[in-house]
Amino acid sequence: MTRAALLLAGMSLALAPSRAGAQRRLPEPAPSRADSLFARGRLFAAEEALYKAVDAAPRASAPRGELGRYLASRARFTIADVLLREALRFGADTAGIAQALASIAPYRPEVDRRRLPGLRLPAAEAAREAARLAQRGASGAATVPMTFAPEGPIGSFEVQGPGGARRAVLDSRVRGALVARADDAALAPRAFGATGPDAPLLLPELRIGALTLRGVEARVDPTLAPDELRLGLDVLWGLQPVFDEVAGTLALAAGAPARRVGDAAVQVPFALAFPGMWLIPTVGEPPIALSSSRARALLRASRWWWDASQATLVVER
Repeated sequence: MTRAALLLAGMSLALAPSRAGAQRRLPEPAPSRADSLFARGRLFAAEEALYKAVDAAPRASAPRGELGRYLASRARFTIADVLLREALRFGADTAGIAQALASIAPYRPEVDRRRLPGLRLPAAEAAREAARLAQRGASGAATVPMTFAPEGPIGSFEVQGPGGARRAVLDSRVRGALVARADDAALAPRAFGATGPDAPLLLPELRIGALTLRGVEARVDPTLAPDELRLGLDVLWGLQPVFDEVAGTLALAAGAPARRVGDAAVQVPFALAFPGMWLIPTVGEPPIALSSSRARALLRASRWWWDASQATLVVER
């Protein structure tokens, strides 16, 4: 497993002190002790090593930033945010910290990315961010039929958008929402697409059964089928999704209390990769990607959901 696959594969940070006028990206450092421990599925040992590194050099930016990255991967976003901002104050690369905080932001819908340190949104994106915050949130609850996949995407279900019905593919390897085509009226209430390939847009609402998502960010991916869109885990993160692979359903609820973990349930630790999710089913063995056939086999014939407070997948059979 390469360093790029460890901890936060999608949150690559340059945590060394920034240097004005530097034109080349710094060489990728050798894997740290925490990286090596994570690669062997030893999560608690990796976290302990990171805390010790911070204690040994309390005003150094790199250990603090690495600990922030790790805690973000374990869904402890608030403390990760504090550590990353402290790393910035101690001299970490501004662009790297901005990228890290922006990667976490989709999992924290209350965050205004216009206020993230070191991040300067273009005017069009800033306006879209303001619109998203004005109409953010979700309401209702729903249980809808879902077809599960043996590997790659988790599965698919139907959604209703301003342009009509679409097949939504839930794929842990993507971030946000991807739609298939560009429409002429990019942000009009009836539009489902955007003004050009990879152009950012805002879907005013997306309905999954009786549940409505508002202010969903999306980008155009012209490789998708016209009747399809793709959703990352971040889109459903706060809706406590329950995937029932026996009944073939997906259940979602906005603002519902945390689900009780039964005595017979198995809790499998996870680490987020922004995008992506790694599972650690066995201490001492390498993590496996949620999109892998092995992970999908682990979850087959079960009812499962993520418990963000414990950074585990709860698996019931």
